[in-house]
Amino acid sequence: MDIKEVLVSADLRATDDQLRDPETIPWVPQAEGVSFKPLRICPERGSWTNLLRVTKRGTINLHRHLDAVEAWVIKGEWRYLERDWVARPGTYVFEPPGDIHTLMNTGEDEMVTLFSIHGPIEYIGTGGETVFTETAETKFTKYADFCQANGIPIAPIVG
Repeated sequence: MDIKEVLVSADLRATDDQLRDPETIPWVPQAEGVSFKPLRICPERGSWTNLLRVTKRGTINLHRHLDAVEAWVIKGEWRYLERDWVARPGTYVFEPPGDIHTLMNTGEDEMVTLFSIHGPIEYIGTGGETVFTETAETKFTKYADFCQANGIPIAPIVG
């Protein structure tokens, strides 16, 4: 499903206050050991909010945020390889625009964190080049494709 179809569909677009039960939204594979549950995607603003789950050995490769990111750790612990702190349950993390880092689960169990991403993410290759840019549209497409492939209804998360 294309994001343009959703933007004109009243059934899939949230038009009022939103109360979302994350249990009704599937974990969508993002990379090995990494999955997400999209709670809200706003293509007009280029932002999205999702739960991110990283398994014991999961890592999110080196990436750059083009706008601010806010995170609230719910379960487990993680860090950025480029920093000396560890985020644990109850921790709030703010990442300014331009921040570059590699997320790694440092705990014995999976971690789950609520992320609000306010702009694109550029994934960086070994030579410093941008290899992929994640946007609100690409995030929605991953979610919608996963739902369609698995016979899962698409929740009204766009708005």
